[in-house]
Amino acid sequence: MRKKVIGRICSTVMVCSLLAAGNGTTYASGANNSDAPTNNSVKNVILFITDGMSLSDVNLARWYQGGQALAMDKYFSGLVRTYSTDSLTTDSAAGATAYATGHKVKSETVSILPDRITMPFVDAVKPEDVNKPLLTIMDAARMAGKSTGTVFTCELTDATPATFLSHAYTRDNAQSIAEQMVYSGVDVLLGGGSGYLVPGKEDINRKDGEDLTKILKSNGYEYVTDKAGLMNSKTNKIWGLFNPEALDADFDLNPQKQPSLVEMTKVAIEKLSQNEKGFILMVEASQIDWYGHDNDPVGIMSETLAFDKAFKAAVDFAEKDGNTAVLSVSDHATGGLNMTNYDSTKDLVSVLKKAKHTSYYIEGSINEHNFKKVLADNYGLSDLTKEEADQVRLGMKDNLSPVIGKILGNKIGVTFSTDDHTSEEVGLFAYHPANYKPTDFVNSGVIQNTDVNKYIQEVTGLNLAQLQDTLYVSSDKFKAKGATITLDKTDKTNPVVVVKKAGQVLKLPIDKNIAILDGKTTKLNVLTVMIKDKVWVSQDALDLIL
Repeated sequence: MRKKVIGRICSTVMVCSLLAAGNGTTYASGANNSDAPTNNSVKNVILFITDGMSLSDVNLARWYQGGQALAMDKYFSGLVRTYSTDSLTTDSAAGATAYATGHKVKSETVSILPDRITMPFVDAVKPEDVNKPLLTIMDAARMAGKSTGTVFTCELTDATPATFLSHAYTRDNAQSIAEQMVYSGVDVLLGGGSGYLVPGKEDINRKDGEDLTKILKSNGYEYVTDKAGLMNSKTNKIWGLFNPEALDADFDLNPQKQPSLVEMTKVAIEKLSQNEKGFILMVEASQIDWYGHDNDPVGIMSETLAFDKAFKAAVDFAEKDGNTAVLSVSDHATGGLNMTNYDSTKDLVSVLKKAKHTSYYIEGSINEHNFKKVLADNYGLSDLTKEEADQVRLGMKDNLSPVIGKILGNKIGVTFSTDDHTSEEVGLFAYHPANYKPTDFVNSGVIQNTDVNKYIQEVTGLNLAQLQDTLYVSSDKFKAKGATITLDKTDKTNPVVVVKKAGQVLKLPIDKNIAILDGKTTKLNVLTVMIKDKVWVSQDALDLIL
């Protein structure tokens, strides 16, 4: 009977949530907002994206601490809708693009206008603008003289960091994305994925033979690959990539070799805050999503708690600084974690605290002969049943994470409804020195993901729409100036747009922000990119042809 009552309560809450959400792009009620602060401007914004984090994940992390409040709890401000232009459930590329650009886009695409719109409350795209690169909040900040930074625990080419610094028709185009990020002009970039910058035999290595670390150094960046290098850095222009691929989870990392999310966040803030004009920093807690996909509650706790530490560090800075807003949102939720535990807090915590590492940590070291000891040492699972042991044996041949997750889950009342993303609203956490939140900006407790970007523009005075119309243009506009355009594919991995007119020869390498006019190289405001065989160029590149 108790479960049925709870079920009816949950159903009622869900209906109320849907009613509150309404059916428009924004949810302003027209209520008098005369009590809102009169001066909402800030110089800096720190935006956290907790990839895949649901409010149930937050609840689990809170109970891991015995029910004690998390640092983020004080700043819970509302809910965010995350759907893309073609799907109720979004992926990270479309979800993060909304935060980076203020536009909903098609799933799997990276900061470009959509060529498919099947969902409601999305503005139509002009035919000539389909797949056009979208300016990001980083572009606008950079052009306003602010410093910019990105911090993450995944590879640099993963969807979320990619959306802030590159453009692609598919998020899988890692070779192009990595190069664009190197030429993006971002001041501080810290995370994983060093293997994506250098040539080599691994799948992740560059296939064009370029060593992009040399490009970074030639453009004045310090490039570091370990924690000591980061902590000893004296420059404010730095790239730090601390593993060939993703970084280790917070529960797993070697603190002597890899910096934690909170350490990277603190370093980024310290460096970016030296700019008197301010900064924009995006910090992603990347792997909550990965552990959600793999139904690993320990991994979810690890990365949610790691985020909470970083969020607290950012708010601590903001409170002292007095001119900084801190936001946290998720691109989507993942895994559908459910808690149905009717035991005491002590029973729950006694199981959770025995977990020393995530399931990823034991990959490669667990086998048929040692699995009982490994699970006992790392999770306190010393009493496996025959059925559980058989499940572990099968998991070692395929994917062990959800097997461990299920065994632990049975002890603590945690289950997962899916190994995929979900379409639920995600949490919004916000700090502003005048207490002006995105929910105040929209005048509703339930907002769109795009509203977060628009709020950032509002409080910083940046204007993406104004810049969008004056920067990215189709390369076809060269023809209107009487020029000829060809695409030099001599190097198939590094095509170059060649524009000729009356003796002028302009070369625009794809995925770079440089123009070579009659042999002289100049920097452009934005990248030259090719989306679905159509080339988009910076307006200042077009202006070079007389």
